[in-house]
Amino acid sequence: MENAQSIRNELEELLQRPGNRFCADCGKPGPDWASVTLGVFLCIDCSGVHRNLGPAISKVKSVQLDQWTLEHLKVMRDNGNDVSKAHWERNLPAFFRRCTMTDEPVLREQWIRAKYERKEFLEAPEAEEARAQYLSGSKKGYLLKKGKDNNRWQARFVQLDGDMLKYFIHDKDIPHNPKDSLPLLATTLVICSHKLDKPFAFQLTYNRRNYFFAAEDGKSLVDWINCIRAAKAKCLSIDEALGDPAQLQRILDHLNQAFLLEGWLDKQSPHERGWKKRWFALHDSVLLYYKNPADAESLGFIQLGTKSQGYEVKENQNPPLGFCFSLVTQRRTYSLRAESRDLVHKWVDVLAQAIEKSQGADSTAMQEQDD
Repeated sequence: MENAQSIRNELEELLQRPGNRFCADCGKPGPDWASVTLGVFLCIDCSGVHRNLGPAISKVKSVQLDQWTLEHLKVMRDNGNDVSKAHWERNLPAFFRRCTMTDEPVLREQWIRAKYERKEFLEAPEAEEARAQYLSGSKKGYLLKKGKDNNRWQARFVQLDGDMLKYFIHDKDIPHNPKDSLPLLATTLVICSHKLDKPFAFQLTYNRRNYFFAAEDGKSLVDWINCIRAAKAKCLSIDEALGDPAQLQRILDHLNQAFLLEGWLDKQSPHERGWKKRWFALHDSVLLYYKNPADAESLGFIQLGTKSQGYEVKENQNPPLGFCFSLVTQRRTYSLRAESRDLVHKWVDVLAQAIEKSQGADSTAMQEQDD
């Protein structure tokens, strides 16, 4: 009993080390699980993926609930999150899509499998071969693509070619007659499985048009994601920025661009003719709204301007109408309604920040379409 308490006390001390205060894989604060084979502290979500790797790769224990031995404690003492990351992420490319604590499960799983199961970031020949699949920034193959009008999923040949992503309707069109070509640096890339009936789907948004693709499995999905990121990084001369932390961060910020906030809101029609449920997505300083989350084209969009141009967002105190807030633009005031007060606060905060950072609205480019 005394020995068990001694082990428990040292575990608590180890958890207070700076690197161990956050999950080794996703960065979530306060990990309370551990891999006693790898010597890392984990959050409960990442621990579930580790458990699926099998005990030969990662044996998982609860810090609080399980019995620990001195051998287990020694592994944790000799390793820990900082030492482990320095080893398992030794050759991690700067552009690679790391897992975060808010990521979809497929990204969490593939990040962990890449590190500990496939060992992609070590120096072994098989690891170099695995990295070569996305380091080149070029890739071609078949993906499912969701139809713009009929919503049907059909196989399309997709090719990463320099600074463009192209897809083809018919094999006879390859490689000279693509259906569409998307310039990568003007394209936003996000994982979107939660919007669709496809577990390995991603979304490319270009010129306010959404393109939805789906891979056959989780590894194929992350390979495409990282190939696209590698191609973007090459266009931004990432190799030249590796010795310049500020420039490298600017490139990574560009690669990580995503929607600042997405979700359902009720939108009041002009002249207070009732409310319509719409899916809203805020990207940089453009607020788009759709009939459904997986629509290819928006019903309308609002290019946010600055406070000096008259743009403002404010919470409304009108209980009979629900949890409402207003977005004031040069042309009109939009009345919007969320499902909870917390969601109102979230939208108001994010929109206020977008207005604060806005470079100003171009009135010739604004579209405030009523629906």
